[in-house]
Amino acid sequence: MTTHNKKTIISNMEKLGEFLKEKRKERGYSLRDLEKLAGVTNPHIRYIEEGIRRPTFEVVMKLLNGLNVEASEFMIETGYMKPIIPGGRTKRIPVLSWVRAGHWKEAYGQDESAEFVETETKGEFALIVEGDSMEPEFREGDIIVVDPYKKQEQNDYVVVCNADYEATLKQLKKYGKTRVLHPLNPKYEDIELAKDGGHTLIGVVVEKRKRY
Repeated sequence: MTTHNKKTIISNMEKLGEFLKEKRKERGYSLRDLEKLAGVTNPHIRYIEEGIRRPTFEVVMKLLNGLNVEASEFMIETGYMKPIIPGGRTKRIPVLSWVRAGHWKEAYGQDESAEFVETETKGEFALIVEGDSMEPEFREGDIIVVDPYKKQEQNDYVVVCNADYEATLKQLKKYGKTRVLHPLNPKYEDIELAKDGGHTLIGVVVEKRKRY
């Protein structure tokens, strides 16, 4: 890892820690209060606030939910996203790489050259589809908008992250008591969630756009 990348990571961690601490104090929450609301231990929260530990995407979502803070508010206040112009339902969200989608640091650490799209959904970020595992519904190059807060239901198209923080797009299916990640392309096999145990839901696809 280069010195420049290390500085970027430290900067991002400091921004997140400062933001979480400020919001927690605004709401009058102690570390133990937020522990109960977010399901994250108070020592871990303290280390994040002080920039000592780098949290996972899932932990960041838990903390934002516990503080009742939208991810877009975090992105705007920390400078990762431009403010939404009042008076309309449309907002700008970043188009991330699949690696960035799988980890909070990359997901919110946008540079000035990042691509953005506009959406009227509750989606927080977008991805460009790669590969052919979800054909014919999703083809390489299509843009999908992802809502990390939406509760997943059977047959939803979801973005999930594996233990290596690599994201993938699949359909959520249930056969009896077994839940699987189902690729629409028959040449790929289902991934059984009960046995796999290494996937974490990132969000539900709420919009698709084709590129020509």
